[in-house]
Amino acid sequence: LSSDQQSREAKWQLRFSFVSILISSIFWIWAILNTTKSKSFDLGIVSFLSVLIAHTVILCNLRKQQHRINDGLQQEEQSLQPSSKCASYTILGTHLFVTLNYFLGLCIAIGTDMIDDVERRIRFAIYCGIATVLWFSSAIVGCRLFNPRYEILPQL
Repeated sequence: LSSDQQSREAKWQLRFSFVSILISSIFWIWAILNTTKSKSFDLGIVSFLSVLIAHTVILCNLRKQQHRINDGLQQEEQSLQPSSKCASYTILGTHLFVTLNYFLGLCIAIGTDMIDDVERRIRFAIYCGIATVLWFSSAIVGCRLFNPRYEILPQL
């Protein structure tokens, strides 16, 4: 990849991590509020926190690497490697954790009567279904964004 392509790739990685931190922070707080209000444990406390921590670490590493590049402390070949398999696997794992959390919610909404109100159960099932698809998509996009050589997944 050329220097410009790798610079663009690094910017998208920063954006992806920032947006993931923002979204997971909002839903993590929401999960905490749900847990305190309903007196039952919301697994989102753990799954969103995993995304929040992972992307915070990744963002810090990207920024550190960017500063070293700007200060000329890395050799040219090393400076052009903003991606890593570790970041790619971490994103895949944490985003799939959230995906499974929402899929579990979907299964509970469809397969049980834990939610008495049918209309509320349908709304919850739709919400969980949409969130499952979106978080699964973000797992794939993030994995591929941080591993541009597509060593984990074949090109779609």
